[in-house]
Amino acid sequence: MRPTILNRIIALLFLALFVSALVYLTVVIVRIPSIGAVLTEDASNRYFVKSMEPAGQAEVKGIRIGDQILQVNGMPVSDYENVKKYNLIEYADNVTVLHKDNERQEITFQKGWSGDHSLWELLIQLYIPGISLVIFCAFSGFLYAKRRNDKAAIMLILFFLSIGLCYYSSAASNRSDPIGITVIYLVLPNIPLLFMSFMNIYLIRFDARLISKRVLSSLFAVVGLVGLASLTYIWTDLSSIQIYTYIQIAYSSSVLLGNFVCVYVLIRKFIQHRRTKLHSLFTITLISHLVAFTPFALLNLLPQIIGKEQVLPAAFTALFLFVLPIVYFYLSTSNQLFDIDFILTRFKYYTALSLFPSIIVAALVAFVILGENSPSWSVWFGVFFVIYIGMTLFLYAKEQIDQRFRPRLFKAMYSYQDSLDRFSRKIARVMKQGDLEAVLKQEISELLPVKRITFLLVEQSENTVYPMGDHPEELITAEFLLGTVNSLQVGELIELPYGLGLVIGRQRSRYHILWIGMKTNHTRFNSDEVRWLKTMSNYASIVFENLYLIEGLIEDLESEVRKEHSTSPWVLRLLFCLSENERRKLAADLHDSALQDQLLWYRKLEAIMMDYPISSSLGRELEDIKEGLLDVIHQIRETCNELRPPLLKEMGVVEAVESIIEHTQMRVNFAVDFRAKTFNRPLNEEQITAIYRIVQELLRNADKHSQAKLVTLELELRQGTIYFRYQDDGVGMDVNQMIVSFEHMGLSGIKERVTGLEGDITFYSESGNGLEVVILLPEIMTTGRSERGISRDSYLIS
Repeated sequence: MRPTILNRIIALLFLALFVSALVYLTVVIVRIPSIGAVLTEDASNRYFVKSMEPAGQAEVKGIRIGDQILQVNGMPVSDYENVKKYNLIEYADNVTVLHKDNERQEITFQKGWSGDHSLWELLIQLYIPGISLVIFCAFSGFLYAKRRNDKAAIMLILFFLSIGLCYYSSAASNRSDPIGITVIYLVLPNIPLLFMSFMNIYLIRFDARLISKRVLSSLFAVVGLVGLASLTYIWTDLSSIQIYTYIQIAYSSSVLLGNFVCVYVLIRKFIQHRRTKLHSLFTITLISHLVAFTPFALLNLLPQIIGKEQVLPAAFTALFLFVLPIVYFYLSTSNQLFDIDFILTRFKYYTALSLFPSIIVAALVAFVILGENSPSWSVWFGVFFVIYIGMTLFLYAKEQIDQRFRPRLFKAMYSYQDSLDRFSRKIARVMKQGDLEAVLKQEISELLPVKRITFLLVEQSENTVYPMGDHPEELITAEFLLGTVNSLQVGELIELPYGLGLVIGRQRSRYHILWIGMKTNHTRFNSDEVRWLKTMSNYASIVFENLYLIEGLIEDLESEVRKEHSTSPWVLRLLFCLSENERRKLAADLHDSALQDQLLWYRKLEAIMMDYPISSSLGRELEDIKEGLLDVIHQIRETCNELRPPLLKEMGVVEAVESIIEHTQMRVNFAVDFRAKTFNRPLNEEQITAIYRIVQELLRNADKHSQAKLVTLELELRQGTIYFRYQDDGVGMDVNQMIVSFEHMGLSGIKERVTGLEGDITFYSESGNGLEVVILLPEIMTTGRSERGISRDSYLIS
């Protein structure tokens, strides 16, 4: 039998067992109404009502906590099987009650399909758990259909179905039905262990693990022993409340132990991976587990262990389990994690906002609406908990409603966002300061009903504001601006005596301010308008500063061009950087277009020559074309390498020079002797490129003009200075006439590159005695500043 068939048979058997259990539990819930009275025995062997389950028939029929139960089905209470085994009067046909006011009452409970079910009982014991089970099953079915071969998905399905089955079985368990109790005592303690098993399998894809197999196996063994003891008590004739109390404590402790271990390992992993790529994953799992299980553990299990009354019914705290299918279904079906840090930030904010209103509302509900008698702390806490969670969820919902419906219902409130989008598109095309002011003035005048929109210049050094007239508003505004000029910040919104001011830029001691006057409807600027103006101010200030920098660059370039005999190093560096960038772009274009096309046509031609019969004469011609294509491909490759050598920065300066020497010696008639010492510190890309281009130009010059037989190159780092020396044994020239030959020999480009790097270059040559070039470059270049106080290096493009 193949494993796939065996797996299908096991899945079908499990499905049949699951469906059978659901049918049985549904029949029990519908046919037998829940009485919901938990008894306790005093020292005189009398039985009193200790607690009441919500929506039970005992509460409907008038039984209250503290009432004494005298008889069950006409027999002494101590003889009734469910009282002896579980301290419950479930399945009873009738009871005799002695109320606290000594009134004796006979109460009958009707069974069958038309039993005494209240709507509230069916809601919290059948409808809500049933709908929850359907949701869990739907998630499980979708996972099985999409990822049936994923072990993590199969384990997650078991996890979902276990939660849904336990929730649905709780009503039958409250009725002391053996099947319902069995499901609760066997399956519920295994839920956190199934979760940890799922996480172990799921984390394999991230090369991680949640918990060791040894610890997990030990937990399964502990839970198994508790389950075995529970089964022994449930399905045998044992009827000892003391034994049942111990089993309850062991069961609750095993559930708490599993959840405690689960939370502990999640916290450990969260701390361990707080700076790794798994940070969000463990944050999500930790938060979802705490939200899902903490209410049930603290408000139901813990009181059961210490013998106290449950703070809230399990039917309510179990609703938090809905967090699990949503979160882990998302993790299993999506390759992207939601932004848990954003959600947690919102959670902190909303819980802080909800705290004090929830306390006030809970106090009013508990002390006023519930009656004059002061309620117990558990009732007050339950009311507060429900209101607190409700308010927090309402704030979350309000945020989503604002995002989805507010733009449709209140379009005027979102015209500011449309304005920002429109303004950002307009300023992207702005090239001058005057254009920016015009766009800004137009946008504000369209949205705000204001009297005045004026651009002011506050000259701090001259203590003046202009343009300003003699109107009192203008004089008072000017005086106010001069008094606060020392505290002005670019991009801020300031409140003026007659309106608002946007500080959109600064040029040395001069501030550019947009004065927005009072509104024509005589109202104050509201919060939306102020936020919009602040954003507009930030946008405008950024564009203004960029325009100012560009203006400064152009002025500095014009200043350098006007100089006749000298050029600043930073200008030369800028020009060479721009040149190298263009070389890089051209090389990339050639490689990605022309070279790829040539290779494609070469392969097509090669395929045709191999696949079709061709005559010998045509074959020779096609072979010539093929060789010609190869030559063109080689030339394009060489051109690309000349324009931008590959991996130039990664090779380093010595390897870069060795590379160009190797390519040069394949096509020249002279030998090259390269003597280099290893650099103990790497040079930057600009320096490596410059040295590479200098060597390239010197070797090209030697090939064209020197008629040399040997070229010697030296390169090393000497006390913070890069030392480079070129020497050949060629024809040489007169040094006095060398300046005339600079342009056509390419030596002027070398000199300008050295000047741009703030270095020194010296030429030594005589006719018949070759040429020697010595270059000294600083290892660390200084940063120049223009007359405007702006770093010249900020203009360089690398």
